[in-house]
Amino acid sequence: MFRRIRHVIPFFLGIGLGILLAARSPLLDRRQSQNDFGLERRCRAVVRAIEETSPTTPVSSLKPIESRHLLFVGVMTTAKFLSTRAVAVNRTWAKTIPGRVEFFSSQFTDVPAEWNLPVVRLGGVDDSYPPQKKSFMMLKYMHDNFIDRYEWFMRADDDVYVKGRKLGTFLRSINATGRHFIGQPGIGEGEEEGMLHLQKGRNFCMGGPGVFISRATLKSIVPHISYCLKNLRSIHEDVEVGRCVHQFAGVDCTWSYEMKDLFYHDFSNGSAFTGNLHTPQIWKAIAMHPVKQTPHMYRLHAYVESQLMANKRLCTMSFYREVRDMAVLLQEVGPETYDNETHHLGLHPSLMKFKAESAQDVRLWEFFGLCRYSLGDPKSAIPRPMMASIAEAVAQGKQIINSDAQKKGRTIVVKETKCGYSRLTPPHGIDYILDVLLKYQMHEGSSRSVRRNTHLHQSFGKIELIEDEQMLHGREKRIDRNLTPPDPTTYGVGTYSESHQQPQDTINFIVPIVGRLGPFTRFMDNFERNFLAPGENVGLLVVLYRTSFIDDPSDVIGGAVTQVKSRYQDYDIRLLHGVGDFQRALALDLGASQLPNSALLFLVDVDMHMSTGFLSRCRTNTRLQSQVYFPIGFFRYNPNFVKEPHMNLLKIDKEQGYFLGYSYGMVCIYNADLRRVGGLDTSIVGWGYEDVDLYDKVVSSNLTVFRAPDPGLSHIYHPFVCSQAQGPARYNMCLGAKSYTYGSSLQLMKELQEVRENRATISTN
Repeated sequence: MFRRIRHVIPFFLGIGLGILLAARSPLLDRRQSQNDFGLERRCRAVVRAIEETSPTTPVSSLKPIESRHLLFVGVMTTAKFLSTRAVAVNRTWAKTIPGRVEFFSSQFTDVPAEWNLPVVRLGGVDDSYPPQKKSFMMLKYMHDNFIDRYEWFMRADDDVYVKGRKLGTFLRSINATGRHFIGQPGIGEGEEEGMLHLQKGRNFCMGGPGVFISRATLKSIVPHISYCLKNLRSIHEDVEVGRCVHQFAGVDCTWSYEMKDLFYHDFSNGSAFTGNLHTPQIWKAIAMHPVKQTPHMYRLHAYVESQLMANKRLCTMSFYREVRDMAVLLQEVGPETYDNETHHLGLHPSLMKFKAESAQDVRLWEFFGLCRYSLGDPKSAIPRPMMASIAEAVAQGKQIINSDAQKKGRTIVVKETKCGYSRLTPPHGIDYILDVLLKYQMHEGSSRSVRRNTHLHQSFGKIELIEDEQMLHGREKRIDRNLTPPDPTTYGVGTYSESHQQPQDTINFIVPIVGRLGPFTRFMDNFERNFLAPGENVGLLVVLYRTSFIDDPSDVIGGAVTQVKSRYQDYDIRLLHGVGDFQRALALDLGASQLPNSALLFLVDVDMHMSTGFLSRCRTNTRLQSQVYFPIGFFRYNPNFVKEPHMNLLKIDKEQGYFLGYSYGMVCIYNADLRRVGGLDTSIVGWGYEDVDLYDKVVSSNLTVFRAPDPGLSHIYHPFVCSQAQGPARYNMCLGAKSYTYGSSLQLMKELQEVRENRATISTN
């Protein structure tokens, strides 16, 4: 008796000591574990799923006991959809399947070798609908050729999308040795209900989202396929497969409620998976049907892969935090230390991550509701990219919170984001403080709505370096020697041999000009110094209009063009004279008409200062018959409000100017594409609106619009002259642009304060 007690006492002492240590360990702090939302468990699951489906993983490691592949997928298709749907499936989700995918079509299907499609031509089978015979003969082919090599067999349509990694995890959780028939159960709807000759309480697996058959089930039905084909009682092949499985394997399709979420069928008639993809249905689903158009198949695949990458990045951040926590526990670093990459990335989410060293370093919050309010832009509409970023952050946060919804017995639904604050801290990431309306949906049936303040943090990850082929094979670019510091937008950091140089399209600058000798002289100096002298592959076409003034500078401008042409005779530099009143659209159209359809054009104004780095972006982002580049230039404020002794045209910050997102006057486009969309509207008189008209035409065409802030384009300030004769719309547009160019809100506030102080001083005196 005492001997037994003597052995038991150390056991309980060990348990007590373990509990005590766990209670005092900061790594097991309950609050911290709640903040991480069970990331460790999710990360282990993601890593396990990736390892299980990795192409480099040996087959034997998938199943230690049996050396069989997991899944064989048969995709039913027709000759009509081989080049579209079948190719799309083979290039997207088929690559993620833990097993083998083959496509089944009619006997005389022709498959070009360049499609690289594994197609099985079923003898005696055509592409007629309904495909009862094709479906049954596909099952027979699977049985006769692969029954001992795979544990599961899937019958799929060519318009279904399957998450292969998630499917592998799901199938491995089921004992494959039994008879199983898995999919979304159906009994017929509407007029079909009761007309499918199903026995009471029986069902079938709907074919659209995919049907999964275990080896034992397939062995049971294949010997009776001839009987099943001769005794069809409906026109629906999925109903007949289900009837055959029930009769000869003795199993029905799974009645589980969650099957409708795992094998999801969208009944929206043509609009399925064409809109917002941040939905619970897509997150939960293993298979999604129908995806009728191949562009939507590629889009859905890109979204699913991006979510996988986001999960992997989230796991990486979780591991960094574990490493940092352990280093703090072992007293290798202090709680406030982040002197290397691991310690920096390992900081837990906190509003106090960033500590400003001076007032200028304080990161300001922007408030948004129906509009956005900030110091730099007091009131403006919320930009679409910002709206999309907030929606994605909320959706990902909801997904993380609901990752253990089954354990907690409730699911959280975000009904509305009322308002919030956002802040960018460059070393760490983006912070959101959101006022959201949540709905707690209890799995037992009840629900309640609550309003909560939520803090979301999107961390920046590790810096990645990607090799740029154009930079690698490009020429060394010279910088403007008269400006310091060197242009940060210039591509090319080394000298490469001529054998590595790639042929580059000539960029033809088209510049309309009327009067304005000073800005034109500045433009020509910039063009010569940055493009002509270094030997860049460019051309210049100046369209000159005369003014009605006595001191018209047209002759001086023409002489300046002639002098530059004489100095650079190898370049295509031309001067055209416009007739009549100045029209920017007509001037640009006249210039484009002098160049061949294959010419790459850049439509630009004389107020633009350009750096050499812009040339590479213009060529890269413009593609013939495919893409047009509308760069977003940096517009500089009135120098009277920018308190600097010398204007630095390479300096870009919020006190110098702003990137004007609604300006479309600068565009890189091939001449053939300009003609294809209908060209410029030459009926528009003067300046303004012709750029918006061209932008709308490109957007309405089948060309892709590429827009991005370009630091190589700097618009130099000039006074605006707005006339009501332009019409109300263009007059108001001009006034809006004029109000933005005076100075930043902070500069104007300081100017107003000085005026008030001066008035106060005068009144005192």
